[in-house]
Amino acid sequence: MKHYFTSHRFPSMLPAIVISIFLICCQTAKMPASDAEREKDFMYQYSIIDALMAGVFDGNLRIGDLKPKGDFGVGTFNKVDGELIMLKGKVFKMSSDGRVKEASDSDSTSAAFVKFFKADTTIYFNEPGLSYEQLQEHLIEKLNANTIYAIKITGSFSSMTTRAASPAKPPYTTLTAHLGEHQKLFNYNNTTGTCVGFLLPPYLARANVPGFHLHYIADDLNAGGHIFKFNTNAVAVEIDFAKGFTIENNTNAAFLNVNLKPDRGAELKKIE
Repeated sequence: MKHYFTSHRFPSMLPAIVISIFLICCQTAKMPASDAEREKDFMYQYSIIDALMAGVFDGNLRIGDLKPKGDFGVGTFNKVDGELIMLKGKVFKMSSDGRVKEASDSDSTSAAFVKFFKADTTIYFNEPGLSYEQLQEHLIEKLNANTIYAIKITGSFSSMTTRAASPAKPPYTTLTAHLGEHQKLFNYNNTTGTCVGFLLPPYLARANVPGFHLHYIADDLNAGGHIFKFNTNAVAVEIDFAKGFTIENNTNAAFLNVNLKPDRGAELKKIE
């Protein structure tokens, strides 16, 4: 197996984590340019994963208002209607009917995790039959366990297994219960595209998905979804270190009233 490593702005030590949680209700003052530039190196998230797990499937953030927060990321739409993929500033929806299309700015999201992507380093893997699980192991060996990473994987995949959630109808159940009966699995062969997502540390559990959380989109838009597994012979992995993260609370009434006390970590492992 060959790993080829290139560094764009790779520090001698991994950057210290600066965790900044802003509970944003409104913002009227324009940020100074230096602060705005600093925010670009933070992961932004709308709502929290435990709220989605608990059945908060609707949000008040439109896709048009999400785009200024980043150009790269993952999430879902209201009613958990499909999988959200943001790549190069465009937002795509992978629906449970297998179609991938660009989302409308008027669509809304109940949970989204995005960042302005700028690779700090790139690692090239050349290993016949490399699986998603093996790639995760290689990356974990090389990366710091306490750092927030945006991960972009590009290449051709001999096989790719994904899922897309079907839209829910009120009254909503938990996400685990919904996906138990209302998700579609897709098995693709010989597809070329990009895996988009994050590798997050354990301390972000309950707010986000610890570990790897990646969505796939094919170059020809004929495949996509939340990644379960894949196999490849060669990929490029671009890695962007985030300085911290920002949370914007969902202002939907369901979020304000949901019980967020239960630890849903075990449920999350079942669906990820």
